Amino acid sequence: MSEHPGPAVPIAASLAEFTDRLIARRGVEQSNLLFGGQIGPATEALSARTSTIGVGDLAPAFSLPTAEAGTWRLAEHLAQGKFTSLVVVFYRGTWCAYCSIYLRGLLEIQSQLSDANAALIAVSPEAAPASADGADGPGFPVLIDRGGKVAEQFGLTFEMDDAAKNLLKSSGLDLEKRNADGRWILPVPGTFVIDRSGHIAYAHVDADYRNRPEPQQIAAMCRSLRR
Repeated sequence: MSEHPGPAVPIAASLAEFTDRLIARRGVEQSNLLFGGQIGPATEALSARTSTIGVGDLAPAFSLPTAEAGTWRLAEHLAQGKFTSLVVVFYRGTWCAYCSIYLRGLLEIQSQLSDANAALIAVSPEAAPASADGADGPGFPVLIDRGGKVAEQFGLTFEMDDAAKNLLKSSGLDLEKRNADGRWILPVPGTFVIDRSGHIAYAHVDADYRNRPEPQQIAAMCRSLRR
């Protein structure tokens, strides 16, 4: 029997279920405009990059304000030597249901990450993202990436097309008002595991924001890095 049982429903199934509900609510035509207007530009942005951050690379040094008005620094985190790995999640914002489902999945395995001596942070361009709190108290720091500058260092930034923007605006969602820099710049959802030396040990980047890695996969990677 597994020491750490996984969540009752895999993240992939939860995300697929939400996609079905979204299509049922908006209709196929509008849904395809939303999907294509984000996935297409994200795919183009990723393919146009001459350099990317991947496994084996040194993670870009960065510091960002937290949702609690503090400052989080990678160099400081690594210098403390408290954790053997760090999970960094780039997410689009609290408005993105796919991101919320994924973050909830990570909160569900937080005890496993703690057992693996792993820390977890989330990075968003949103001006005032909510702190990620679990049922038993604080979850993990949420960092405000104004203008997507850190996401750009990781090779993730893109901008959705006008059709998708207009559709979201018509639904009352205007990222110019929600994002810290007043623009529609978003990160392609990415999950990175950084080892204690500051190198990338795991990277999952997918232009299709409906796809996320299973939290159990992240926990297993972190366990493998514990010394």
